[in-house]
Amino acid sequence: MNPIIAINYYFTEDDLGNRIFSPESKSMLSPYMRAFRSYMAERNVDVVTLDTVDYNDPNVKAVLYFEYNWRMLSSTRDPFLKKIPYEKRALVLLEPAIVNPTMYYTNLLRRRFKTVFTWDLRLQKKYKNCVPIRVPTGADPTVYRVNPFAGISFADKKLVVAVSRNRWHYMPQATFGLRRKIYRYLQKHAPDDFDLYGLDWERPCSKWERLLGRNYLKCWRGEIPGGWDAKVRKIANYRFSICFENSVWNPGYISEKIFDCFCARSVPVYLGSKGNEMLLPRGTYIDYRDFNSPRKLLEHLKGIGETDYNRYIERIDAFLGSDEPGKFATTEMYRIIYERLMGGRT
Repeated sequence: MNPIIAINYYFTEDDLGNRIFSPESKSMLSPYMRAFRSYMAERNVDVVTLDTVDYNDPNVKAVLYFEYNWRMLSSTRDPFLKKIPYEKRALVLLEPAIVNPTMYYTNLLRRRFKTVFTWDLRLQKKYKNCVPIRVPTGADPTVYRVNPFAGISFADKKLVVAVSRNRWHYMPQATFGLRRKIYRYLQKHAPDDFDLYGLDWERPCSKWERLLGRNYLKCWRGEIPGGWDAKVRKIANYRFSICFENSVWNPGYISEKIFDCFCARSVPVYLGSKGNEMLLPRGTYIDYRDFNSPRKLLEHLKGIGETDYNRYIERIDAFLGSDEPGKFATTEMYRIIYERLMGGRT
């Protein structure tokens, strides 16, 4: 009989009973859970929802939670964890602190788990039970090792694009307000050179906007349907892409945003946490911290000629051709989880 990993990812009744793995499932998580299950099945490990097993069964090697928060302390939200032996409890933390602060600024909830997989460099350094992983990319960078957009010339590319959701957050480390400031500046001073894509720009994102109204961005071009690769194909038509992380106080948190730009050979204008430069080679992106205003940024972007631009692309090509991007692949995270939970089993 194969060893078993039982999982939970904020599952509802519609997901339990292994229904999350059904192609008929309407959950957004279903494709990711099926992919995880398939990866483990290739290594002779069964993956099931955590309500379908006896936790004391020696064949159940681990019970793996993808994310956890304070709301799950309620037995009505999570009746399972207290029944699981501590030695079998494992947690994958992917959400940043701006989304799930209770998991990062205190150890009260994390210590409920024997093993914690996390991208957070500070947690990895401080706690021995934290296992390093990377936030998985959107588009698979290994597919884009060879530039599929080489036929799009510098002259054919529009100047700059941004793909982000219209959001608001009370935490000072959030970049949402800064993004809007830059978008409004570009809309006013470079209306023919800038396009914005993403969700929810046609509606208010906070109660203040609902009460006071807001000026909608005329540079918004709608959503990009079709998933990660469709996003890559769209931004490949631009020289530069503004891609700020949602939060800039989380060393080690590098999301799909910058990698989608790399795949598209659109030079990222990036703002992330200090420490991320250890994981991303300088010269492959433009660091927004080097500018003190949207005006300075726009002047810089317009001043980059074809020769200097192509040097950025050459460095991006070299990076994507190396082994480093593979460390951000979803399958690499699966490999780390497999080896840790299976104890090196091959």
